[in-house]
Amino acid sequence: MSPAASSLPAAEPSSSRSRERRDEIARNAGELFAARGFHAVRMDDIAEASGVTARVLYRHYSSKQALLAHVVLNDQQRLIDTLTRLTASPAEERDLDSTLRAIADAAIESRQLSPLWQREARHLDADAYERVRDRTRSMAKQFTALLIDTGRPGLDAETAEVRIWGVVSILTSSGLHEPALPRPHLDRELVASSRRVIDLPAGPGAPVERTAATERAPLSRRDQLIDAAAKAFRERGFGGVSVDDIGAQVGFVGPALYRYHDNKAEILVAAVNRFDEWTALEAYRAMRAPGPDDGVLAELARGYVRVALEATDLLAVSLTERPHLPDAVRDRFDRVQADQNAEWERWLRVARPDVGEAAAAVLARAARTIIHDCARIPHLRRHPDLGRELTNVVLASLGIARTVPPGQ
Repeated sequence: MSPAASSLPAAEPSSSRSRERRDEIARNAGELFAARGFHAVRMDDIAEASGVTARVLYRHYSSKQALLAHVVLNDQQRLIDTLTRLTASPAEERDLDSTLRAIADAAIESRQLSPLWQREARHLDADAYERVRDRTRSMAKQFTALLIDTGRPGLDAETAEVRIWGVVSILTSSGLHEPALPRPHLDRELVASSRRVIDLPAGPGAPVERTAATERAPLSRRDQLIDAAAKAFRERGFGGVSVDDIGAQVGFVGPALYRYHDNKAEILVAAVNRFDEWTALEAYRAMRAPGPDDGVLAELARGYVRVALEATDLLAVSLTERPHLPDAVRDRFDRVQADQNAEWERWLRVARPDVGEAAAAVLARAARTIIHDCARIPHLRRHPDLGRELTNVVLASLGIARTVPPGQ
């Protein structure tokens, strides 16, 4: 079977009941993929969740990859339909805020798209993956035409692209956590946050120390293993990498590897813990930085951007491989992440006393999502000063006007 054929679902039965069952299977599959990860979900699990036999399941979808492709493409289509409708409408009949509200509504209705694209898209077959990527690029152009060209004409192409991906991250962030706000309030906060990014003036702002990376391998064999594992897990996923694959990257064979880690899961735990410790150090530095309390959040953002850009493999693994952590470690990791989010919420409310607790939670998570997403988009690194621009986008999304001149 060709890659193109394998990515598509089996022929759809014609009856209304069959279409309903097919849609129900897709919904259940999307929820399972988002909760457990692609590799951890079996077709039998999906059949059980859908109340059908495996035989019936395969009558609707030819493979697990076909199911994943259907879920991702279907969620994408909701956004594409909204963007196409907005683009086709006369410019004088729509304003920026109503455009943002329409996109936010479509994104909230497609909440599974963000976690599935972020964590599971690499498990699509080649044809489906390219189709999803092509649609994503096309959507980015529509976002730019609707939002940046209208709201901030004249930005250079690289800066405009960072801004637009920042807005996309904000509008789709609700899919990565359970929002603490009722739907109308959630829409309002996401739209206002996006509008602040679009309205952000061009020019230098808060600097992030960043120079071209120099590849110098650490002497520590354990550090070499963690670096190699993070790269491999990011590219192929935890389930697609063996201990021997990791060892081969650093010249380890046989028992030598087990002097440092007992198994693959332990290497994953070490990678996730390393990212946590590095971000914790940056948070510690932010709270000890000289200056007023309302400046702490800007320092938190700068530090987090710094780690995200310098340790992108570790960032990616901490986001995408969470379902593969041992249960006790995953619970501890979730508590650490909750504490980090709470720190951002705390200092946001210091800088902006007008923001309520629930709104602060939504805004802080959206701001961190901007960093998570943009740091992992390779072509954004063409921006000559990505760290500074990304930090400014994050602060604008939070409604923080504080910036620091270059060199300070």
